[in-house]
Amino acid sequence: MPRPDAHKLRIAFGSCARQNKPQPIWAEISAAKPDLFLFLGDNFYADTHSEAVLRRRYAEFRSVRALQQFRQQTPHLAIWDDHDFGDDDAGGDYELKNLNQQLFCDEWAEPADSPRRTRQGIYADYRINVGGRSVQILMLDLRFNRTPLRADPAQQQGYAAMVKQAKDSGQPMTGWYVPNPDPQARLLGEEQWAWLTQRLAEPADLRLIGSSVQFAADGSGWEGWANFPLERERLVQLIKTQRANGVVFLSGDMHYGELSSWPVDGGYPLWDITSSGLTEVWDIPTPNRQRASVVVAETNFGLLDIDLTEGGGSLTLSILNGAGHMRLSKTLALDNLKFKPV
Repeated sequence: MPRPDAHKLRIAFGSCARQNKPQPIWAEISAAKPDLFLFLGDNFYADTHSEAVLRRRYAEFRSVRALQQFRQQTPHLAIWDDHDFGDDDAGGDYELKNLNQQLFCDEWAEPADSPRRTRQGIYADYRINVGGRSVQILMLDLRFNRTPLRADPAQQQGYAAMVKQAKDSGQPMTGWYVPNPDPQARLLGEEQWAWLTQRLAEPADLRLIGSSVQFAADGSGWEGWANFPLERERLVQLIKTQRANGVVFLSGDMHYGELSSWPVDGGYPLWDITSSGLTEVWDIPTPNRQRASVVVAETNFGLLDIDLTEGGGSLTLSILNGAGHMRLSKTLALDNLKFKPV
């Protein structure tokens, strides 16, 4: 874990890297000279219910030379999403999740006594001191305890025709998942909620929440916190109750990059920067009522430039394409990511 003496820190992040595709993007990420890289899930594509195949997918992941060279050279942290957790859109009922928890911890060099091996999921927290100030990193597990998604059967029918129509018309295509209002529907599980409650009570100047699916996006019809509205509201209320300043979400999954913002009554906007994918691209327009930027429908990675100058500071959120060219950028004053004094 980097511990720079200066008041600046650069963190890169990304998601969705298919192991059987070329991955030249790691050279561009290396050229950006990040102090830390966050793998936000779909770090490879397992897509299996077979133990033998799952183990083989890890071996394929380890064989991607450019990626593994990057891992050797750059400090990094990781969580999983559905494809490296097990299968497309998989959740808590995935039958190999306990095995994969150990495989994940082995692959990402977790010690034998790491709590990530025995928790209900691979969530974890980290802290970086920057010039006497603190950056908290909270990496969530949105798979291990997640209840099944709720789908609209009408939207699931004729998928190929829907894709063609969207491509021909240029109009947004909505997915088939719908919000589940059931109080029993969950993403995190109570053990992870208790851990998160404790972590958000701790002091920090900036809190980066790694969420493998989008937090603030709304109306896409694909996976995201929007499918569990009570869980999203619970997290918003927890942030308010703990008066946790400086929360920013980093997300992946969607195969494009964008910025979204969730308004908080009596608080500050919760920004969500999505970077996806390192190899995967979805170029069909997707609706998002909370979108606050252009959509980067090409291979991409994210950059956070953190300036923790005493008495103020800023955070610049950026998406760069696979050639290292800036596609969107927004700078936030950390003073604007705070609750007003009571």
